[in-house]
Order: sequence, then C-alpha cells, then structure tokens
Amino acid sequence: MLRALKHRLRALLPPAIFLAITWYFGWNAIHGTNGLQAQQGQRAQLLQAQQDYAKAEQLREQWQTRIADLSTQSIEPDMLNEQAREVLNLANPSDLVVALPPLKSSK
Repeated sequence: MLRALKHRLRALLPPAIFLAITWYFGWNAIHGTNGLQAQQGQRAQLLQAQQDYAKAEQLREQWQTRIADLSTQSIEPDMLNEQAREVLNLANPSDLVVALPPLKSSK
C-alpha cells in the first residue's frame, strides 16, 4: 500500500509543480511590476502627463504671441506707450486732463 501511495504522489508531483509555476507567472502577469494593473496605472500617468504637456504648450504659445506683439515691428511705440499708461493708471505730463462731474442718477 505504501508503494502505491508513493507511486500516486510521484504521478501528482509534476502536474502540481506545473500548476504552481503557472499560478506564479499568471499572478505576476496581473499584479506584478509590469502586470496589467501596473500598465493601467502607467497609462493613467501618461494621459495626465500628455494633458499637462498640452497645457504647458498652449501657455508657451500664448507667451510667444504676447512677446511677439511687443516687438517694434508689430506695434506702434505710441500705442504701446498709451496702453502702458492706461494699465498703470498714469498720465503723461503733456496730457490735458479734464475732470468731469459725476453722473446724476435717475431716481
């Protein structure tokens, strides 16, 4: 009887080893460092990085446009001076300033 038990165990040993190896590689294919779950996380990170890159590229293009608008070939220096004084709320000493009375509200 002991001999029959040893024979059956020897017959079951190769399939058991094969199943253990198959389970190991299958588990790593899903949960491992380069598994399916890790790839999903990497895809999400890649998508976020691509969106960040697109935003940075758009911002860079906006700044390039603004810088190009400041060159002397694309804008008149007088217009630039006028816009700068308007934004800074400053007046040129040679400008004529007329104070207007406040508007009367219709009640």
